[in-house]
Amino acid sequence: MYITLLGRSVWALLNTYYAITREAQYFPDTVYIAVEAPFRDQAVLAEEGVLIISRAMGFSPEIESIDVDQADIVDAFRKLHTRISGKKKAGAKVAIDITPGRKATVAGILLPIKLDDVDHVFYLEISTTVDVAKPFQMIPRQFHRLHDFKAQAVRARDGC
Repeated sequence: MYITLLGRSVWALLNTYYAITREAQYFPDTVYIAVEAPFRDQAVLAEEGVLIISRAMGFSPEIESIDVDQADIVDAFRKLHTRISGKKKAGAKVAIDITPGRKATVAGILLPIKLDDVDHVFYLEISTTVDVAKPFQMIPRQFHRLHDFKAQAVRARDGC
């Protein structure tokens, strides 16, 4: 399972998704896209892009957009955390992408979780804002780096 948060940039969502499939070899069977009202008109583009990337990588996940109230961390928590805990209890791997999300939505999903609640917390760092609204492969390699904050937190906790 993969949860991503649609914010101002569909490119941020799609580029991170491409990076997690290509670099992290993470191929979810379900993708949830949390969408706030101001970005609702971009949800179809995000869904189509996720499907295109997935098929190019050889798999076809179920994709669902979930409406979350704008800047409401409680609503984000209620709608997303139940999916996370349900999938985790069923034995699924769970990943969250915080790259494209707005701060309140990111807070709503991250604040209530513990390290064992998820397997990955992905963030695609782009070190420039100049000319990056384009496909991942067209952004020079020196400008992006995929992070897994969960893995980094576990290493820090374990003293490695």
